[in-house]
Amino acid sequence: MSWWSPDSGIAPACYVPPVMRALAVVAVWLLLGGRAARADTIDTSIRQMADSSYKVRLAAALALSKSRDPRAVIALADALGKDDDSTIRRVAALALGKMIDARTAEDARELGLDALADAAVNDADRKVKETALHSQQDLSGLRRKKKDPKPDAKSDRPGVFVNVDPTTDQSKVAPSDTGERLGRILKKSVERTGYSTSWPGGLPTQTELTSSHARAFIIASTVKKIEISKVSRQTQISCRVEIRVAPWGGSDGGEKWEANKAASASGSAKATTGNSDREIAGGVRDCLEAVAEDVAARQVMPFLKRLATAGS
Repeated sequence: MSWWSPDSGIAPACYVPPVMRALAVVAVWLLLGGRAARADTIDTSIRQMADSSYKVRLAAALALSKSRDPRAVIALADALGKDDDSTIRRVAALALGKMIDARTAEDARELGLDALADAAVNDADRKVKETALHSQQDLSGLRRKKKDPKPDAKSDRPGVFVNVDPTTDQSKVAPSDTGERLGRILKKSVERTGYSTSWPGGLPTQTELTSSHARAFIIASTVKKIEISKVSRQTQISCRVEIRVAPWGGSDGGEKWEANKAASASGSAKATTGNSDREIAGGVRDCLEAVAEDVAARQVMPFLKRLATAGS
């Protein structure tokens, strides 16, 4: 595995126009064997699943339903469990029943099957429950057989724990809630992989990790740069965020920056907004969050999964 090195080039990505301001992710870079991140239609549809517009989310769900890509399966499983609109949840339940098969990546398949099982019992809408139940029955032969669990007083402790470290603001001009916002993005990204960001009783010690046979990692974001310039009636904003990931030895063991087991990814974005303080603050938040979401989803989470499953 090659060592990752940021700042080696620029790769254009997609243009995302919010209602009041325009945001464009200009560069998202992490090198692993010399490859750069590139946007595709599945990534676009996944981002649209978080849109406030029902019509945008529905169109995105329908677009994802035409794919068998594991990312599409995971996104629709997430929508089935969380979307506020029953029609979108029903579309997701129906789509998962048709998308998932024996060739689906195991982690995506299990997340999809879990979402269907939960919706078949707990969804508030009768039609969604019925659709999820039918899809679940059609896929019943695909559920991974689990070994009989052995009694374990520590069974509530996760097998893979990820400590999301507080955000560092090297720019000194990020909004006060930046750390909280980027922390939420990283936690959500980690939890989508099936790993835990919480440990019973607080952060575990090295002894607790060892006795629980748990693998632990640390992820942290750093706001590297924010530049703001006013041009006529508009304000130009550029930002850069770096996210690092490394093995973690517990609250008394600390971060372990080891070759081939630790890396950093960075991305840049530009935003155009109005000149008011409120609009500028919103533009900065959009810029930082867009980069954090993109770098985490494309680069950090896949690398984390490879680390967590290596040798298992």
